[in-house]
Amino acid sequence: MKILILNGSPKGESGNCADIIRFLKRRRKDISFGVLHLAKTKFGPAALRKIKDADGLLFLTGTYWDSWGSPLQKFLEDATELEAREEIMGKPAAVCVLMHSVGGKSVLSRLQGVLSSMGFLIPPMSGVVLSLNSQMAQGNSKKSHNEDFWSLDDMDVLLDNLSVATACEVHWKAWPVDRKNFRKTWLRFSK
Repeated sequence: MKILILNGSPKGESGNCADIIRFLKRRRKDISFGVLHLAKTKFGPAALRKIKDADGLLFLTGTYWDSWGSPLQKFLEDATELEAREEIMGKPAAVCVLMHSVGGKSVLSRLQGVLSSMGFLIPPMSGVVLSLNSQMAQGNSKKSHNEDFWSLDDMDVLLDNLSVATACEVHWKAWPVDRKNFRKTWLRFSK
């Protein structure tokens, strides 16, 4: 199975998101991971080819002022033309959000909503928020509530469900989309 990771962190190949990528590659030898570091990769034919060739996508980002990373935002803006296209219609997508202390769950939910509206398939249990808080709690010797925190182990569930979803073959329907003028200015003021 081929999973393409879209790393939305401004730090690209360094930082926590890059560490998660290295962790997943070491842990899941059964998956062939490709990576687009969006801090240095623009949406275009090469990125579209990688998206099309992947069995599923994993969107990975930190939390920045209650949103995802600016490289991911720029990518989504530039990739607007993908909405409802056959390259992504029903393609399974999972999301992993990292956060220092707060805001990650909101980012996860909003990003899954955006991806679903574009046409991606969001499988069950395919969103995880990993935080400094949960890492600290899991290191605590009093582990009575630790099973309620997302952990690195939950990435296996996310990837397993993403894998199951790649085997689904459904012929999805799409709503009509303006493919010619979706960037046109529509707001006009009278003089």
